[in-house]
Amino acid sequence: MLKYLKILNKFYIVFILVSSLNALSLEEMLQQDNIKPSFDCDLPKLSESEMDICGGVGMIPASYFAIIDNFYSSYYKAVIKHIDLKDKTIIKNISLTMLKERGKVCPNTKFDDNVSSGLNSALAAQCYYYPYNKALREITEFIYNNPKYKNIFEQIFYPNPKGYYQLIMNKKPLNPDSPFDDDAEVIFDVIDKAAKDNLLESNGALKKHE
Repeated sequence: MLKYLKILNKFYIVFILVSSLNALSLEEMLQQDNIKPSFDCDLPKLSESEMDICGGVGMIPASYFAIIDNFYSSYYKAVIKHIDLKDKTIIKNISLTMLKERGKVCPNTKFDDNVSSGLNSALAAQCYYYPYNKALREITEFIYNNPKYKNIFEQIFYPNPKGYYQLIMNKKPLNPDSPFDDDAEVIFDVIDKAAKDNLLESNGALKKHE
């Protein structure tokens, strides 16, 4: 029996190593062309924020926004699929707020005057990152601290859910030029770790869990 378990353990280690070799890093993901977000960019009527996500903002290419959108959307779907009907409303409202705030939460429009500059482009892009980051945290906090739903988070981010929870809830030191009272780019740290752990598809979406 012990010999059999050792063989299984070796097989598991080899499987993980091979999977890791096939995984794309976040940097490699961002260099891909034609990454599509979770919605159809070819629809005749798109909101202003959807057009920005499909086309990019200033010097920030569309791949940055598509990867964040795919990651968040897949997380939202994985969560809402497994929670009670009455609690689905809470998760849906968090996501609806994100959609309303996306691209519109900057306290002023000073970055819009010259988005061709690298700094202004980066700061303007945070107007999109921040709502996704905020919604990711709110959904995570709701399910992780609820005994009924904590297992959903644990399955998504197995085998290190506690590490992912701490990373998602982590508040990094701010860039003094940031328009927010919180770091809008923590979501990239989460995506980067998930990519290294081979939890993502090449477009940034979480691999499906049943």
